[in-house]
Amino acid sequence: MDPKALKLGVTKLKNLANNALFVKCKSKTDRDILEMELGKLNAVTVERPKRKLPTLLLMFVPKDVEDAAIKDTILQQNNLTHIEDPVLNIKFTKRTFEDSRNVVIEVSPNLRRESVALQKIKLYWSMCKVEDFVVVTRCLKCLGFGHTSRFCQNQLKCSHCAENHHWKECGKQHPNRCANCLKANTYIHDDSKKINTNHRVFSKECPRMRRIESIIISKTDCSS
Repeated sequence: MDPKALKLGVTKLKNLANNALFVKCKSKTDRDILEMELGKLNAVTVERPKRKLPTLLLMFVPKDVEDAAIKDTILQQNNLTHIEDPVLNIKFTKRTFEDSRNVVIEVSPNLRRESVALQKIKLYWSMCKVEDFVVVTRCLKCLGFGHTSRFCQNQLKCSHCAENHHWKECGKQHPNRCANCLKANTYIHDDSKKINTNHRVFSKECPRMRRIESIIISKTDCSS
């Protein structure tokens, strides 16, 4: 197979286990051409990477509503029974209040689209606000992404000043500094492209946090 003749744009090649090869194309058109050509080969099996299901934040779910009842209640009470093969899995409770809780749910793309369009979900005697939620795995020791403190072998970082101590021990004599953005800047050699570090590491405006969220969204199946 000649990528020159096919005029393919390939941006990444990576060897995987079991003699598999990951190929990332420049565009969907290039991907479709490559899939068509590979489909002509009997010795090759083509498979697209599976994308993650989207997650939603369901707010103020009454405490007396059990997890097992949430899916059927949402579908029945909100006229969503027409959705084909709906998926709804309870991931975790994000926050608990006196008589309610915020619950993160994993849903199929078709259920996600219609739920977000409703903005508020009927749930027994309550109206629960619903919005997209990006689940980011984060370490509370080094404050980095992609792992938890249980498996962390990195240096402890302060969430206020980014120094090597616990936030409870921080005198806060220095302004806020983000450990993740400071680390990212060490890989950026052009000073004009360095990102702002003057914010708390848990800030919603953190450039590194937004970058990680965009990567997760790009791997999420929200197409339906």
